[in-house]
Amino acid sequence: MLEARAISRRFGRTLALDRVDFHARPGEIHALIGENGAGKSTLVGIIAGRLAADSGAVLLDGAALRSGASAAALRRARIAAVYQSPMLFERMTWEENLALGGFDAGAAPRELDAVAARARQIAAASGFDLPPPRAIVADRSVAERVRLAIVRALSFEPRVLILDEPTSLLAPAELKIFLAALGRLRAAGRIVVLVTHKLAEARAVADRITVMRRGRVVAELRAADTGEAELARLMIGALPMALARRPPPEPDPAAAPALTLAALTLVREGRRVLDEISLTVRPGEIVGLAGVDGNGQAELVEAIAGAVKLDAGSIAPAPGGAAVAVIPQHRDRDGLVLELPLWENLMLAAPLRARFAPRGLIGCGAARRFCADLLDRFAIRAAAGPACAAGALSGGNRQRLSVARALAGAPRAIVAHDICRGLDLGAAAQVHRGLAEFAAGGGAVLLISTDLDELLECCGRLLVMVRGRVHETADRDPERLGLLMAGAAE
Repeated sequence: MLEARAISRRFGRTLALDRVDFHARPGEIHALIGENGAGKSTLVGIIAGRLAADSGAVLLDGAALRSGASAAALRRARIAAVYQSPMLFERMTWEENLALGGFDAGAAPRELDAVAARARQIAAASGFDLPPPRAIVADRSVAERVRLAIVRALSFEPRVLILDEPTSLLAPAELKIFLAALGRLRAAGRIVVLVTHKLAEARAVADRITVMRRGRVVAELRAADTGEAELARLMIGALPMALARRPPPEPDPAAAPALTLAALTLVREGRRVLDEISLTVRPGEIVGLAGVDGNGQAELVEAIAGAVKLDAGSIAPAPGGAAVAVIPQHRDRDGLVLELPLWENLMLAAPLRARFAPRGLIGCGAARRFCADLLDRFAIRAAAGPACAAGALSGGNRQRLSVARALAGAPRAIVAHDICRGLDLGAAAQVHRGLAEFAAGGGAVLLISTDLDELLECCGRLLVMVRGRVHETADRDPERLGLLMAGAAE
């Protein structure tokens, strides 16, 4: 039995956990759900030893685990965790990262070929592909990093496996195989704790579900005895209005495109990461771009943002201006400066600097008041308000801040990459409504996502990206779209 007894934890003035009790049994998958900021990641961080509790205890088989125990001690107890933001050394290869992380409970850092072979064996059983040999982690996508973290955790053959939002970036085919792998761990008597915002996934794979709200446990239920509407009510108090109830915005066919990409080509290490990509997004429409992460989506976003030099092709309007706002996939690395307060993070956007610093000096009082209003409008929970450091926010609240900043700049077009990763049901619905209202007001949106449900719900036209190429499709069947994402059309 894994138990957490009366766990409390504060971060400054924020009470993240308030005497939380949680237990999971051998041979079960226990889902942990709740809205952003409910305390889920803090709880699993304490159980996994990443964080120390202010009070309370964590026990395995009745024996207390030392609060804030070392990674080596947790490996000896056979507890492994995968977090929302994988902890990897950016400038090292993925093989070096696995070796230095104690991969396979004893591999030496010099035995990289053996590490790679074992990693590919574990990955294949979980339905994953791994990066090419000696690839640097900094050059890989967020999804690839998550896959590496999962492989590292599975290599320890853990008795307790804790997964904090691991499935949000997996393609449909990968997800099916990975959930089957979790089922095999359950059959082997392991304990799996799965943090997720996907209610259908929680009900489909879990035996029991614990619901958290504002730092407390509000319910524990058998998955077979509850429905999605009841879980949503427990999480956020009400089932949010689904965007699917109204059709996606329709573009004005006579209007000039708000965003045009013409034959974009980017070559890296002799490989065409972007292969003559051309597309347009018109005012008033949301265009969806589906694809298994790592097929060039991140490089496409970097090109639109002006962060990489293309080998060929053109973008209109040109990168670097205020006409196109980009919401990157990696919010912590590319979207925010975690040490800066929230109001200063807002001022990183050129349109907002132009508004609040017309002569080069920021009007700090006005900027703080604007930030406070934005926090209220987008339900971003920050105990210290505009003065709160971005790093003190939960992952979901950081994402909402990035979306709010893009919308507040009033661009002509928004390019958004996996913007609902880590968002709860209510927050995702709010973001989708914001994009729909932006498009209805004449804005253009290119929504890039690995989540087919999100794209089918929000978008009119659908594109699929495979190996650096983009194909348009009229197909809206999730299974066939999943095959297209896997390259079945090539």
